[in-house]
Amino acid sequence: MIRTTLRGLAAATVLFVAVSSTASAQSRFGLTAGIAMPMGDFGDAVGLGVQVGGHFQLPLGESLQLRFNGDFSNYGGDVAGLDNVRLLGAVANIVLPIKTTSELKPYVYGGLGMYQWTMNGTGGSLDETDLAFNVGVGYDFKLGNSNLFTELRFLSIQSEGSATNTMPIVIGLRF
Repeated sequence: MIRTTLRGLAAATVLFVAVSSTASAQSRFGLTAGIAMPMGDFGDAVGLGVQVGGHFQLPLGESLQLRFNGDFSNYGGDVAGLDNVRLLGAVANIVLPIKTTSELKPYVYGGLGMYQWTMNGTGGSLDETDLAFNVGVGYDFKLGNSNLFTELRFLSIQSEGSATNTMPIVIGLRF
């Protein structure tokens, strides 16, 4: 047990040092805002949501990037007794840029994380924290001197019963 823990700690340290040494000049921050379309059973209970978020992105070599997202979404209730549902979560993603000569720079990404969802209604509130995964596509583009991007992703929170699924569509600014 101790040997396995030490190996894992050593591997994490090597990865951290490798990423940190290349990240200083290439790390990026981003802020997003957009809408979130609830899907499936979740879509039957709530309406269109709003989403804001941010991320920190680090290079993992020449063709991969590691990105940590933090998001907040709020949905109004569409059924009697449900006022709103709020989602707050974080996901670690692997980003794969797609090489092109176009001004639009496409990429795909996916990852795992945790989300807390809170349902508020006439009977009180209910909180739960669950494992989540997401996959998405995006485009980096310039508008003047601004580094903009837009993304579409599928987010699935593995809540008890049926999964809480939503599809955020955001626009953002990278620094």
